[in-house]
Amino acid sequence: MEAGVLQNMRVLGFTPYEARAYHTLVKYGEMTARELSSLSGIPYSKTYEVLSRLQEKGFVEVQKSRPMRFKAVAPRDALGRYGMHLLRNLEEEHREHIRSLEERFKTRVEAINQALRILGERLQTLYEGRGALEASKEVIWTIKGRENILCQIRSLIRGSSQIEMILPGSLLNELYESLREARGEVIIDVEDEKMRRLRGIALYRMEETPFKCLILIADGRNTIFTSESLETAFKSSNPGVVTILKHFFQHEREEAKPL
Repeated sequence: MEAGVLQNMRVLGFTPYEARAYHTLVKYGEMTARELSSLSGIPYSKTYEVLSRLQEKGFVEVQKSRPMRFKAVAPRDALGRYGMHLLRNLEEEHREHIRSLEERFKTRVEAINQALRILGERLQTLYEGRGALEASKEVIWTIKGRENILCQIRSLIRGSSQIEMILPGSLLNELYESLREARGEVIIDVEDEKMRRLRGIALYRMEETPFKCLILIADGRNTIFTSESLETAFKSSNPGVVTILKHFFQHEREEAKPL
């Protein structure tokens, strides 16, 4: 039996015995089960079972004689009909799989949104109400990861009534929306027309910057200052740290040009 025939019939879901039986009937024509066994090498005890399955699939016709005789349905007809059946089933399986994935996706999204809402409400309440349990102001906290750092900066800007900030121009677009409602002073190293639309911000242009770090002082008591790569930042309410950064900000502001 040609290897390509067996391999491709296996792709269509035929067993090796079914493939050999059909191939033999196609090649030699009508015959009995015993003749088929002899020519194909299929054990005689298995031939009727194999032929019955081929008949159910539409590949074999049976003559009710004694002994029964079997012949192959023309390959073009049998394969065409069987192929359509397989493809319809495959399409239905695909649709069912998509429906299942969509349901799982929808359920998962709902569960995540619910978890985020519940945790956000309950944990934020705990966070805001911790009072005397607040960590010491002597602590300097380390923040890792660009998105985490930007999130903390935006949060500190939104929660402040007055800010002092040295803003690298490379971060302007990412923080602009948070600055629209802010009040305070910002030193920046680029001129950008949209910065002039920040009505609550007094702007200063720094011609030369010794480094590209962001420094934010909120309400004169909370600070965030970053590395140049924005992969690491430090957050502190330590009065000494705040004082040092405020002095640095004031020095840079005196050197900068009002916009």
